[in-house]
Amino acid sequence: MSFDLLGPDPADGYPHTPPTLAMAAGDEKQQAHQYAVNIDIAMRQHYAANLKALSKTLYPLLYAEATFSGGRYTFSVDEHTTYVCQESNPVYTQLKAIAHIPLGIYSIIFPYAKHSTNGQWLEPLRVFSGQVASVLERVEHLDIPEAIRNASERILSEAIAFMARLLEEKRFTIEQYEAFCHSLGDAILTNQNFAAKDQVEVMRGYLLHWRGLVGQETWDKMYVVCQCLWPVSQESAHEQIIKSTMAPEYHDTHMIVSEAVPTLDAAKLLLARILADRVLAANVFDKSAHPEFAQNIYSLSTERDLLARSVGAELIRTLSRCPHGHS
Repeated sequence: MSFDLLGPDPADGYPHTPPTLAMAAGDEKQQAHQYAVNIDIAMRQHYAANLKALSKTLYPLLYAEATFSGGRYTFSVDEHTTYVCQESNPVYTQLKAIAHIPLGIYSIIFPYAKHSTNGQWLEPLRVFSGQVASVLERVEHLDIPEAIRNASERILSEAIAFMARLLEEKRFTIEQYEAFCHSLGDAILTNQNFAAKDQVEVMRGYLLHWRGLVGQETWDKMYVVCQCLWPVSQESAHEQIIKSTMAPEYHDTHMIVSEAVPTLDAAKLLLARILADRVLAANVFDKSAHPEFAQNIYSLSTERDLLARSVGAELIRTLSRCPHGHS
């Protein structure tokens, strides 16, 4: 087999490339489709610009961030006045960290639960056990009240004993892990309840102070954007704490819970989208003209997709013809 290392001979011309490859706009039908798509692209560009401008005018706004240390609130009263607070009591973080020890053990050993004797988990568990022991040695220097310190000491000491047993046996079973966790249920609950008590007292205290500064009338106008991961988004701690300071009639309309707001600017942009959609819906649809128009206004004003009811109705018709979902 021979190879031509010099490539094509220029005297022979260059291999033919079909000219249609450069005709990216397509035929008449494809171009007509693009004209339609361009309308939606233009709409989105204009709407995005409007939302960005609107997001800079929405006050008062409370942005609640979920943090490992109990949360941080940013209260923007107007463009010149902003207050920031975060959970300031170390006991919350300390109780939470100790209550998470079973989760730490789980994270290390469970990937190997099907076959634990190869021992890849031994060194990570040994290191983690040392970290837990360091806390137990210094537990009296933590901010945990003496009345509930016994629960934390119990979690720490029993976790150390459990890990020592696994390290000695160099194997484990799921049943062993479950028995260990179940034996600590009451102690974990003690930490859980006291951490919640502290979080409510500290964070609600900040909110009540701010409400006192701006007055009830301004507080009632406040929109809230609450950052929350999906696993804890149902009745999240911060949502409940903040709602406890709000008039009930504003709970559904002025509280926004979302995972897609990692920053204050992102929260402002999301709120702008929600409020602009509400105004749009009320202007586009005449709810007195047709029952479905009222439903459209509701959809554009809430989390419900605008096409949700139409899709649902179509699926009912489809499944009534094909009850087992076969086409």
